[in-house]
Amino acid sequence: MFERREKFLSLTPPLLRQLRFYDRKAFLGDLQAGVTVAIFAVPQVMAYAMLAGMAPMQGLHAALVMSVVAALWGSSPYVNSGPTNSSALLTAAAMLAVARVGNPAVMLFALTLLVGVFRIAAGGFRLGWVIQFVPASAFQGFTVGAGLLIALGQLHHLLGVAAATSRWFPARIVDTLMRLPEAHLTPILLGLGCLAVMLAMDRYSKRWPVALLAMAGAIGVSRWLGTDSGLLLVRDLAPLSGALPYPEAAAVRPEHFISLVVPALAIAAIGLIEAVSIGEYLAVKNRQSLNINQEFFAQGLSQIVAAFFHGFPGSGSFTRSALIEQTGGRTAAANVVFSLALLAAALACPGILGQIPVAALAGLLLYVGVKLVDINRIRRIVRIARGDAVVMAVTLLVTVLIRIEYGLFAGVLLGLLLYLRRANMLRVLELVPNADAYGEVPYEREDTHTRSDVVAASIHGHLFFGVAQSLRETLGEIAVRQRPCHLILRLRRVESIDYTCWNALLEFAEAFREQGGELYLCGVRNDIAQLVNGAGRPEVLPAGNLYTHTPVPFQSLDQAVRRVLSELPPGAELSPAWRTRAQQFPPLQSSSQPQEKTRA
Repeated sequence: MFERREKFLSLTPPLLRQLRFYDRKAFLGDLQAGVTVAIFAVPQVMAYAMLAGMAPMQGLHAALVMSVVAALWGSSPYVNSGPTNSSALLTAAAMLAVARVGNPAVMLFALTLLVGVFRIAAGGFRLGWVIQFVPASAFQGFTVGAGLLIALGQLHHLLGVAAATSRWFPARIVDTLMRLPEAHLTPILLGLGCLAVMLAMDRYSKRWPVALLAMAGAIGVSRWLGTDSGLLLVRDLAPLSGALPYPEAAAVRPEHFISLVVPALAIAAIGLIEAVSIGEYLAVKNRQSLNINQEFFAQGLSQIVAAFFHGFPGSGSFTRSALIEQTGGRTAAANVVFSLALLAAALACPGILGQIPVAALAGLLLYVGVKLVDINRIRRIVRIARGDAVVMAVTLLVTVLIRIEYGLFAGVLLGLLLYLRRANMLRVLELVPNADAYGEVPYEREDTHTRSDVVAASIHGHLFFGVAQSLRETLGEIAVRQRPCHLILRLRRVESIDYTCWNALLEFAEAFREQGGELYLCGVRNDIAQLVNGAGRPEVLPAGNLYTHTPVPFQSLDQAVRRVLSELPPGAELSPAWRTRAQQFPPLQSSSQPQEKTRA
């Protein structure tokens, strides 16, 4: 059975509660998973640091800090936090945009801190429900765009040429390609060789540290070629030492935070979507629950702590999280073991890590980018829904051609606009009486509708401000085309109604009455009836013209129809279907005389 979903936000580490039931079997599973994933992660997080424009060792430092903090306060026992491809790309874009605002180290501290604050605020205000408004097609478009940025963004390292200075990604690619005559064959062959090895061994990537083996092979090739090979090594980018950074704060000014609000919000939002998507997937798979707001809090706190250790923004990694679960992880302690293993690597192996050729890491990033482009999923989206395909395409184009931090937001906005467009399609069905009940005929304006003093129609969906104009036009069309004296609207299928649509109904009822007509509402839910009675206008829509719904289908409609037919004058003009129904209902015995209606 699924565990109970907790709603509260815990400020004490939830991992401590899990350790009360900790046993030897869980410890051995966590130990195996943590060490195994750390071996896989070492070259990956270093490559992500390079992708973010940071020193490779900063990737290790960020991963070991984030993973342990997020594990202590997170809700999922599997989600592994640290540098990811999207967070690295977004960080690089943000730092490039604010390069002239302040010192890079200060701006990085402010960015990471701000991302953490936004995520903690999202958890504190319980904004986990917002995730459901992110279309899967938009996230897929962003993922494909990120894959292209990753695959092509390090092209200069693969070619062994100087990096382009332009901020616009297409311009940087063009500038890099213009430098092809300056390219060196050795880094090209080494990077593509690493890519070929990882693609060939991809089927074994869940059992063997393919990336680590490729990097080890690249180190061997580099040493065999010697110093005259011209290969750029990791140690040439930044000095590597066995010492860990000590916590310190940077002198951040308010204008620094102001300039970073948009990119920090983008990194915070996209990172939360990633972490929750991973956590929900693994929770469902293992019949567990995920406290989304607690996960928000953990992700935010991990960013704040990482900021003080010279880290850069990160999030939950799908590959590392899935590997934690697949290799035997039982609790969040597996991520603590992962952090300790990275700590050991950073302290004991800086010399070896410094010998990794940069071209090999570029090949690793090219591999990551290729893996992000899921052709089968793209085909499914295109085949299933044209609207989702448009959302995916727009998200991809904005991500690649404009700015990555705007990509997902553009997709979400377009998805909501398309939804509102679909929701704006008011569904009105004309109710035509038959032998047993009522037939439903879509009310299309171009169709011919039979003239009748009695017309009934059913309205479906949500009556909100987006359909108010369509509601006015459709009711006006009924009044003009069929010129009824009595119009009965069945609201049984109306889920909700807002002031704008209610006001549209009142305006129509007033104009309809002035022309000699009468409006009736039936199948009205009790909550909507209370709204009508509380905010209605009895001189336009009397309380007696409202019929609340009953458990018996069409009973309230029959009540309204019986009353209307009993009040018809002898010479009323009815359609054949309504004339047959009138014969089935004998006149009501009432002291009141039928009121003569002046036809519109």
